[in-house]
Amino acid sequence: MKFLIGLCIILLSLTVSSKTEKYELDFKAWEKKGSWGIYNKKPDNYFNPLKINRYKEGYLPSFSYLIKEFDLQNVVNQYCLIGYKWNKTKENNEFESIIIFWKTANYLIGWNLPDGQDDYNYNAIIFSKPFIDISDSVVPYKEAEGAQALWAKEGVIQIIDDCELHGQKITIKPSEVKQ
Repeated sequence: MKFLIGLCIILLSLTVSSKTEKYELDFKAWEKKGSWGIYNKKPDNYFNPLKINRYKEGYLPSFSYLIKEFDLQNVVNQYCLIGYKWNKTKENNEFESIIIFWKTANYLIGWNLPDGQDDYNYNAIIFSKPFIDISDSVVPYKEAEGAQALWAKEGVIQIIDDCELHGQKITIKPSEVKQ
């Protein structure tokens, strides 16, 4: 009887592990699809969002709000911030996007700071789209294909790596969090 139970446990664990390893990362298929990062194509240029006055003045209150909402005000928070720009084409207008990789909480956030300087504008970061929980919503491309609430891991890795190479690194210590 113990042998039979042990055999069942082994077979069950093999079945579970084979399902979780069903999809591997496939950067070639991702690139062949034409996508880049979380976008449908690679950006034409980079820019530093902190050279734009409202982002330079707004990042600390906005990031502090996130830190408090996630109850991470007692740890050092690491961010990477990068701006992307797509030039105007026949098919598309010029487009800019600012992405935050919040290393501490493992989130990728599209940031668009509303005009004005009141608390609501800084708190609006919580409603940013996308607001990707990398731990829960990111899976290999083949698994995410056709899903509405999942993001391709290959694309998220591209953004994170790109931010590490070209983005602005920001560290916020507990003593720097705005109250």
